[in-house]
Amino acid sequence: MSPEKRITKRQMKQDKLVSTAFRVSEFVQLQKKFVVAGAGIVVVVALIIYFINYAIARKSQESAELFGKAQLASAMGQSALAKSDYKSVLDQYGSTELAGRACFYYARTFYEENNCDSSLIYFEKYIEDFGKDNLLLRGAYLGAASCLEDRGDYARAGEYYFKAAVLADDEMFAPDYYMASGRAYVSAGAYSEAEKAYQIIVDKYNKSAAFAMARKKLAEVQYKINPAESN
Repeated sequence: MSPEKRITKRQMKQDKLVSTAFRVSEFVQLQKKFVVAGAGIVVVVALIIYFINYAIARKSQESAELFGKAQLASAMGQSALAKSDYKSVLDQYGSTELAGRACFYYARTFYEENNCDSSLIYFEKYIEDFGKDNLLLRGAYLGAASCLEDRGDYARAGEYYFKAAVLADDEMFAPDYYMASGRAYVSAGAYSEAEKAYQIIVDKYNKSAAFAMARKKLAEVQYKINPAESN
């Protein structure tokens, strides 16, 4: 499957919310001479706010229904349908809270299909455009890092694994993420960055299962950085 083109910043489209606002604005312009100062203006402003809030609530409901359909399709193994619905939420309801989640799960569906090119595009879109949910952001960094590592872009993979570890900041997951970061950085020949990742495990997570291996890897990269001092 060929990779999809990277999505640019979402351009404004004429959706229900925008159409509603335009219609109300047009009404105000046409009725200007009939609008009296003070109370009349307040009424018009209230109408505008009402219609906009109504449109937002309607869009949120529609996006929730479509996102739910996508989740159900995914659970039933219907990945093509799930991707279609996730993409619709992302494209048609980009201003809603669920657009970010749709972007993440869209990327993950590609990842599960071993389509790392498309998966990477949408994981990075989530990171750049959304990323408010700590758990999903961590998952996006991990997914993107895995794709980058598969493509041989080890330096960026190491950076993303490291960012996932910082977000995790716990004994259970962070050490493994730092280990992955160190591994990727070593593959990139970025030994100083690898040293930093391993050193954090040694200093901060000395009770973790990764501690012993981190110490060994730390010594190895320190030798590569400065063989004389390591003897």
